[in-house]
Amino acid sequence: MLKTNVSAFALLLGSIFLVAVYANELSRCCAGGARHFQQTHTCSNIKSEGSKATCLRSASICCLRALLDSACEEGTDLARQDETCPSSINSLGGGLRKECCECCLLANELLAKNQPCIPPTGFSAACLRAFSRCCQGTFEFTQTIPISTGRPNFPVSENNAVYLGDRCAHSKCEHFCNDRGGESVECTCRPGYDLGPDGQSCVDIDECLLLMDDCLESQRCLNLPGSFKCIRTLSCGTGYAMDSETEECLDVDECTLGAHDCGPLYQCRNTQGSYRCDLKKCAEGELQNPVTGECTSIECPQGYYPSNGMCLDYDECADPERCLPTEECVNTAGSFRCQLRNNICSPGYELNPNTGFCDDINECSNKTICDGLLCINLLGSYRCRCNAGYEFNEKTKRCEDVDECEKFSGHVCDFSAECVNTIGSFICKCNKGYKLAEDGRRCEDINECETGEADCEQKCINIPGSYQCICDRGYTVGTDGKTCVDIDECKLWADNDLCMGGCINTKGSYLCKCPPGYKIQPDGRTCVDIDECALGECQGHDRICVNTLGHYKCHHIVCPENYVHDSNYKNRCNRLRSVCAGLSDAACKARYPVHITWQYIAIPKGIAITSHRPTITLFTIKGPAHNDSIVQFELNLKRAIPESPAVLLAIRQNFLLQKGRDRNSAVIAVRDTLDGPQTIELELILRLTKRSQFTGKYIANLIVHVAPHKRHSGGFHKYL
Repeated sequence: MLKTNVSAFALLLGSIFLVAVYANELSRCCAGGARHFQQTHTCSNIKSEGSKATCLRSASICCLRALLDSACEEGTDLARQDETCPSSINSLGGGLRKECCECCLLANELLAKNQPCIPPTGFSAACLRAFSRCCQGTFEFTQTIPISTGRPNFPVSENNAVYLGDRCAHSKCEHFCNDRGGESVECTCRPGYDLGPDGQSCVDIDECLLLMDDCLESQRCLNLPGSFKCIRTLSCGTGYAMDSETEECLDVDECTLGAHDCGPLYQCRNTQGSYRCDLKKCAEGELQNPVTGECTSIECPQGYYPSNGMCLDYDECADPERCLPTEECVNTAGSFRCQLRNNICSPGYELNPNTGFCDDINECSNKTICDGLLCINLLGSYRCRCNAGYEFNEKTKRCEDVDECEKFSGHVCDFSAECVNTIGSFICKCNKGYKLAEDGRRCEDINECETGEADCEQKCINIPGSYQCICDRGYTVGTDGKTCVDIDECKLWADNDLCMGGCINTKGSYLCKCPPGYKIQPDGRTCVDIDECALGECQGHDRICVNTLGHYKCHHIVCPENYVHDSNYKNRCNRLRSVCAGLSDAACKARYPVHITWQYIAIPKGIAITSHRPTITLFTIKGPAHNDSIVQFELNLKRAIPESPAVLLAIRQNFLLQKGRDRNSAVIAVRDTLDGPQTIELELILRLTKRSQFTGKYIANLIVHVAPHKRHSGGFHKYL
């Protein structure tokens, strides 16, 4: 038992020694790669000290690591000196150079602001080194490249890390530990990792960020722990599919997948990225079906044999014993006949011994000569003819059904029918809504409205091949296309003032309610204003009744001081003759108008002003029409009185003073929509000049009553 334990211990020591030798060998290769960069500042044409591929790979890794360390140091120095970082990262190591420069600038900014120099999480190892170096000022970070000392250290494995030397047994190195002697051990990392700022942990190198990958333009770089992966980004194109594991483009076999459009007469043949359709070929004695493309054996009628897809006539006369010795054999299509030798008649004829003439041979007397077809005897020959709906196939020598629907497409049945081929004939099937005519080919429209097939609630209209249900006025067709649904006009036209007052919906129609002051017409929809003035309201010699829309106004004409009522016109006050006593003629004419009148008009609110009707005439005022007299007009707005809250009151600009058609006349028109109800008082001053001499002035008070409703069938009420 003791011997066995000693042997096992010896094997263990031997294994540990081999691992140590191998690690020292890789360390020498790594040191050679680092020296190559220090001497050439490149990582190309590296000459390894060993001959193995692993040694060259180790040298390349350490050379590249030295290159990146150098790039990071350059970026850090650049930030310390110039306080700016390079904008381009296209050169080798350019990405890391810019990253270290930016990390150093961040540390400088924190120091300048007297803020704690603590790096955030997520920085790479190189960035952390640059950040720490610039934060500590005089701190210098150096990366020691493992150099072999030839010292036979024994490796110790613990927690997936490899340690060399006794002091490495308790080291906190994450990947590798090297005992170089001296005060401390050295930690190193696996390829694809950088040593962290704590000198113990290993941080993944982002080859994609540092442009250290070798991915093609059609690929994107994906960083992985300790490595990277190139992932294809471009599609493979038509006819190819990508292998999800290898990312290679593989040809798609459209023939196997059934993704081709070769017809039944063709055979699919796969090619790289595509496919070809080759015409099918049938074997000897087979015939191809023109529809399905299948090859079937030819069954030839009696007297024929199959050859190259056709039925060829069998030469029965090749048999020397087919006829009697005194006869000769004559081969015919699908048959033969025996005739006397030395026949002087032409083929198809035979000598009549009684008459000495050549008589036609009736081949149709042989019932099997046409194999059931219609046999027609001809002079010296015969012909086999197929029945209607069939045609003779020269290859198979048989009658085959004619597909009239395909052969005479569009000319067999009516356009509203479907042609269906049958054996020896065809039938026409009419579309829905049609019936077949007596000739069996045309289709006649079915009047569903008359047959009762249409189930319309109100009215039915027959249309070719169908029908349509319609409804009476005031109804609309329901979702089922048959029933009629009442239209609620009151709701549908709620925003269009369907009725002046309230609206009452009825079945198929509607009724209107009129507001106060209106009466409904016999049509049940039109509201007509009630003329209260005509009914005797507002009586008196000094009162004027003005009928407004839906109401009336009773105006009491009170003449101002020094004026009296005109005996002929209730709306006019004349100046007293005595008023000008003690005044000059000019002063009297300028101060006191000759007479004052009142004129009234009632209009609906919201009168439509459009581009076709930009103004609406309200008043036309005429002055003296003498040739030697001239009248000047002046229009003023005295006031606008609202008759309900929130009414937009009129202003002077809503009205237009225009020259009338007659001499010395004026037209007062409205050019904007007016709101109601309100009463608008306008004043029109007429100044008369005769032979260049001012002879007096006149005042016309123009009263406009705007109703609370938008329209009225009776038009405007004007009172002059």
